[in-house]
Amino acid sequence: MQRRLIPSNIKNSHWLEIAETLSVLGSIGGSLVCVVSQQVAFASIPLSLAVALNLVNRKQLIDGIQQSHQTAIAQSVQEKIETQTKFEMLTEQVAQVKQLTTTLGQDMNNLQDYSKSLNNEQTKIAELVDYLQKIETYTQTVRINPQYAEAYYNRGVVYQCLGDKQGAIGDYTEAIRNNPSYAQAYHNRGLIRADLGDKKGAVTDLREAAKYFFEEADIANYHTARDLSKKIHELSVQPTTEVPQQAAVKYLFS
Repeated sequence: MQRRLIPSNIKNSHWLEIAETLSVLGSIGGSLVCVVSQQVAFASIPLSLAVALNLVNRKQLIDGIQQSHQTAIAQSVQEKIETQTKFEMLTEQVAQVKQLTTTLGQDMNNLQDYSKSLNNEQTKIAELVDYLQKIETYTQTVRINPQYAEAYYNRGVVYQCLGDKQGAIGDYTEAIRNNPSYAQAYHNRGLIRADLGDKKGAVTDLREAAKYFFEEADIANYHTARDLSKKIHELSVQPTTEVPQQAAVKYLFS
């Protein structure tokens, strides 16, 4: 069991009340004795003492109450200051958490962008590896069968996709040498020649392509090759020329 602590001012007021009561009783008794013995002058002394003790008791009690109030007010002010300080700290921590959340969100977006970029790079690498494997396969094929026009053509298409225009022209030329009526080889070689500025060679190849497409009854490609040859021929006689290449991809790996 814990002992209940009693404030010192309450203890002091308690003993002062006892002393006051005793002094009053004593003063009354003394006064009666003095009156009986006809000593009136001395009868007032105990009463004066009682009044003085009463005043001292009341003053100390009031001072104690005021001190208690001041202590309570000081404690309340201190608690308010501490509460305000804690509130400000919590506000700052909340702001830091919000900033951290924003930073994490930005980092997450950056990570997603990097992941997307990495996936794109991986796709490009996979495509490049696939092209290189195809080149190796077609190279092995023409080593075994140097007259296989289809292998030269397919390898030329891969070179064209990789941007190796001279390599593509070389393979299309070999495909045509082994198959003089190879319409698509003429067509692709004509597009590359036009891109390199060889307008005359481009027109010649596209006309040959149109002729062999017509012989194969491939009317759609016949019109495409014929129209391209006409347009390139018309542009070749103008001061500034721009070579159309819109049909290049259509024939890749066909």
